[in-house]
Amino acid sequence: MIFSITLNPSLDLSGTVRELRFNEKNYIQDEHRSAGGNGINAGIIARRLGSNVVLGGFLGGATGDEVRSLLREKKVRMNFIKIRHQTRTNVTVSLQGSHQQSRFSFPGPQVTKTEFAKIFSLVRRLPKGAMVLIGGSLPPGISPSDVATLVDYCYRREIPCVIDVPGEILKPLVKHRPFLIKPNLSELQAMSGKKITTIAGALPVLKNLHRNIPWVCLSSLEGGALLSGPSGKWFGSIPQIIVRSTVGAGDSMVGAMIHAFQEDETDGEAILRMGLAAAAATLTERGMELGSSKSIRSFQKKIYITPVSSASGG
Repeated sequence: MIFSITLNPSLDLSGTVRELRFNEKNYIQDEHRSAGGNGINAGIIARRLGSNVVLGGFLGGATGDEVRSLLREKKVRMNFIKIRHQTRTNVTVSLQGSHQQSRFSFPGPQVTKTEFAKIFSLVRRLPKGAMVLIGGSLPPGISPSDVATLVDYCYRREIPCVIDVPGEILKPLVKHRPFLIKPNLSELQAMSGKKITTIAGALPVLKNLHRNIPWVCLSSLEGGALLSGPSGKWFGSIPQIIVRSTVGAGDSMVGAMIHAFQEDETDGEAILRMGLAAAAATLTERGMELGSSKSIRSFQKKIYITPVSSASGG
């Protein structure tokens, strides 16, 4: 089972415009409402690929009720903690011709320490063999040290914990021994304090991270992604596609990789291939839509994967 935790979910409101004009009223077309958040997106992808997934986190108010209703339509199992304050609404506006997007992300509701502590009781009841994913930004009231306590708790209970959070949150979590992290290149640079532009330049930093973390996936590197694990390193890229939206592509990659781990996959090449296929499938969808299982399976055959030498970086 995968327990996918989104600490700061949102109701995602999206639409399109012919052009975006400042200081004037913009009439949005094609209104679409969906449940948003890194953990939610990743969990939906893992569920589409066949994993047993439960979505969790914090939801509050009428907006939280709508998020629950939208997820119920997708037939995804849920175990969200009800909080006092209202779940946030985020807005994405896409230009019709170019598919360029403007995203407006709000801070989210205040979550109390008492509300946050309820997560531990849910993790405590997870069955043997479960994995935990913690994804997305933090709501007001929750600090990286709070999340570190949760990651440490998972480690002590021998529950693999996958972390997909912004770089400023990720850095203090590294020493708490998560199972997998997925920083992008700019986040890795900020974490390490080094200007990294190549695979070879990333390898010493990854070696240092492996003191505490078995698996690291570095995205946005040389036009692809690098997966580094106990049995080797692999670089992969997707084929040339028409990108219709970037929303959820990274989340989809994480969800597909977790699915691969839950299927007892240990071959890094197969894990990275699955992740990149899911990212590519979502990139071809419009608006806030995530890639379908059929599309992901189709892209699997088209992903380019190359083993990486630890000495040379290529």
